[in-house]
Amino acid sequence: MEQKELQILVLIVTIVIVVLAATLVVFLLYFQKKKTAFILKQRETQLRFETEINQSKLEIQEQALQNISWEIHDNIGQLLSVAKMQLNMVQYTLPETEKSKISEVGDIVGKSLEELRGLSKSLNPETIKNKGLVDSLKFEVERFNRLNIIDASLKITGEVFDLSNEKEIILFRILQEFCNNTLKYANANNLMLNLTFLENKLEILAEDNGVGFNMYDTSKEKGIGLINIKSRAELINAKLELKSAVEKGTKLYISCLK
Repeated sequence: MEQKELQILVLIVTIVIVVLAATLVVFLLYFQKKKTAFILKQRETQLRFETEINQSKLEIQEQALQNISWEIHDNIGQLLSVAKMQLNMVQYTLPETEKSKISEVGDIVGKSLEELRGLSKSLNPETIKNKGLVDSLKFEVERFNRLNIIDASLKITGEVFDLSNEKEIILFRILQEFCNNTLKYANANNLMLNLTFLENKLEILAEDNGVGFNMYDTSKEKGIGLINIKSRAELINAKLELKSAVEKGTKLYISCLK
């Protein structure tokens, strides 16, 4: 009898242990599930927060660029226009031997005014919205070539389609940042922009033959520029890859869904 009671007791203890173990496993799984859900929610919140911050920064930058554009067009442009008119007036009061010199100065002022107006348009986001990405890039390439410091080219492949205003502005700013860095740092004599329009996405290759740079050096302005380029691409879920090495030029690859 005692043997049977002992077996029953062992069986009860075993069942209790199994139930407790199962309860513990269920509790741990439930806790892990809650923990995972909490971490995912935190990550989503962080990503949403970073996206909103980047979006706000982008809006502030675009507003600042628009204000600069207006300032160039309304103030500096008007001053140069007045200067050109005054030079033309002075030219008529001078002897023939001096008129050619004033005419040359007037031409320089006129070209400066033209370049400033071109710069004003490229800075204004409304211009990009109205002209579209391709025409805005054509205008920018023409402006670079007028400077006579680099040979810039734009190649379009495929059937051109429009992206959203936000995507086109951001892609233009990314390429503008790349081109400006080429002009300032690369000592390049060639700058190439290739846009390939596929069925459902746009692929972009921007390339220069300059001195290149160390991509792991983030202590300089080019490091900040690289951060700006990447953060802009993230806003429109574009895939971006930048390749550069010292004395080997720089290449920028962008893939953006339609």
